[in-house]
Amino acid sequence: EVMIAHTASSPYSCCDVHVNEAHDVGQIRQRRCYRICSVKATVLAVLTCAFAAVSYAIAIRGHGSNTKMMKMPASEHGSGSAVLGLAAPANAAINVAEPTTMDSVARNYVDSAFIPIPQFAGRSEKWPSLFCWLLMQTVNNNPMGWEEEKLVKHQLIRGIGIFQCNDWAVMSNVAVALNRWGPLGFPIIPNGKINPLIDLASWAIGDTQANKGAQSNPLNSVAFRNAWFALRDSNKLPEHDWVVKVDPDTVWFANRLREHLKTNMPGHGNGLDSVFLNNCQRFNTMQGPMEVISKNAALKVAAGIGSCAGADGSGEDHFMVVCMQQLGINGYMDQTLLNDLYCDGYSRCTDNWKVAFHPHKAIGDFTQCYNQALR
Repeated sequence: EVMIAHTASSPYSCCDVHVNEAHDVGQIRQRRCYRICSVKATVLAVLTCAFAAVSYAIAIRGHGSNTKMMKMPASEHGSGSAVLGLAAPANAAINVAEPTTMDSVARNYVDSAFIPIPQFAGRSEKWPSLFCWLLMQTVNNNPMGWEEEKLVKHQLIRGIGIFQCNDWAVMSNVAVALNRWGPLGFPIIPNGKINPLIDLASWAIGDTQANKGAQSNPLNSVAFRNAWFALRDSNKLPEHDWVVKVDPDTVWFANRLREHLKTNMPGHGNGLDSVFLNNCQRFNTMQGPMEVISKNAALKVAAGIGSCAGADGSGEDHFMVVCMQQLGINGYMDQTLLNDLYCDGYSRCTDNWKVAFHPHKAIGDFTQCYNQALR
């Protein structure tokens, strides 16, 4: 009775006792009350978990049965679906909302662990200002995908290569999270929905596959033309003095390039010259492992590359040189810019004035060349 009266007049729980007159009775009933409340709490927790499990099962069953969407031919997405990020024969049919497929992409994304990314603060202040980019084949789209993704990851976590520039972009067939790494390399961002607060994303430019020409040179000019369309639409080019494209297997040093530009160029690196740098004296041309183009020239390329002839059936570097010549852009020879096996006939990484060295496709070879170049 004392407990009932106390409960009716107190904001505390039924198990609180503050009445000295019924001390013994209160303690007995208090212990009994705690046991009752504990049992009630346990039952409530069990019922809550059971309700959540049933709701989840209903939701999954509903998702699987009510989200079928129109099937789309894979040919509409090049060699695979840009939505799903899965390679498929051109005549295959892909359900863009098939739960098992979509879940596998999302699951791989979630299961891929975050990797350490260096701080890029302060690099925007270095002069001349460089915007650097590369095109990376991906695991889901090309046999070279593993090799190139590992090379890009190796450079990213060390802050070298294009990641030493004032700004940079990695282009690929679909958007992948460059700050995650999992069983399938950089994971595809589900549905291409990039969250800038979470994802350090590549630029998706569509199909990057290329046929092979003479001496197995890739006829990849169409993919790189699409990359230039992406550069044009980004509106980033006017912010920088020079635009630099490199291959993933090129070892190179941004600070050395800045010194070359300040020393060798008539404009001393300000990018106002409408010029591109030839880097192969043997063929008197610009080789694809490193393409250095001044800002004024890059703006002309971005605006006019769609009208340049010869995009189909040619290698990217040859197409770029011909296109720039058509646009009235002249080449300037810097024979100390690049050591390229296919131009020089040898590979030597010990020259500490050379800016770039190519090709170095394996991580061990890449690291060895990088270290030798610093000695």
